[in-house]
Amino acid sequence: MAKKGRTKGEKPEALISALQAANEDLRSKLTDIQIELHQEKCKVSKLEREKVQECKRTREQEQHRHTATLTEQRAKWHEEKQKELQALRENLVRQHEQEQARTAKIKDQENQRLKAALSAMRDGSGEKVRTALTLEAKEEARRFFDVERVKLLQEISELKQTKKQTDEALSTMIQADKMKAGDLRSEHQIHQEQISKIKWDSERDIRRLVDEIKSKERTIFSLEKELENAIGLLQKLQMQKDALDDQLFLVKEAECNLGSPKREIPGRAGDGAEHCGSPVRHRKAEGNLEMVQMQSVDYRNVIMKPVQNKLL
Repeated sequence: MAKKGRTKGEKPEALISALQAANEDLRSKLTDIQIELHQEKCKVSKLEREKVQECKRTREQEQHRHTATLTEQRAKWHEEKQKELQALRENLVRQHEQEQARTAKIKDQENQRLKAALSAMRDGSGEKVRTALTLEAKEEARRFFDVERVKLLQEISELKQTKKQTDEALSTMIQADKMKAGDLRSEHQIHQEQISKIKWDSERDIRRLVDEIKSKERTIFSLEKELENAIGLLQKLQMQKDALDDQLFLVKEAECNLGSPKREIPGRAGDGAEHCGSPVRHRKAEGNLEMVQMQSVDYRNVIMKPVQNKLL
């Protein structure tokens, strides 16, 4: 009987140790979840930093590329302008040389004509020579004016053409700059949307993990409370069992005393009645013990069922 009592007394201890092991397991799981949450937060912050650095690097690359393109275009324009100025300078030098040659030729012709007129005047035909010189001077002035007017008109048309080309190139560059600025703005907006999406996803995951941690903390708290209640109930049942064991031991000791050969002493009818009532108390104690054991089994099943469900 003592061995049976010890084995029955070890069951609540085994239950308590199982509940404590389950509690430790839940605590370790909670610690793992907290570590995972910290790692997720670190990953989210790292992704945000990488995204911001990538956006900054992309923006700097775009600005550098835009600056390089603008510098290259300006250098190209400067080179083209230098070439145009060189060509214009050569053209002007050539025109000046032609003009000088033409002027020298005209002067030579004029000198020859004047010499001829002078020789004619010496010959006596002064009035005719004067009239011829006047007409010739007018014709020469008209030809010179026509030449100068044609030359000026040609220069004006060339300047207009150059201005038109410059305006077209400038409008093309302005349009390209506007398109590049629009692309940069769209890329910046896309990067901002991606960053906000990453932040929203991270906050949602963090809220979900926090909710899971809170629910698990509530589960652990309820399990600890149920464990405390179960421990108190098991202690109460253990105390009742110990009391019943003591009562059963006393009953069995009384039975042993009744079974030993003793002479009845007259005048102690009350003691005989007490001994006669010993089997009844024995059966009653055994019934109480069985009932307490059944109650302890039922309590243990009732306590372990929600614990097992929560653990699952």
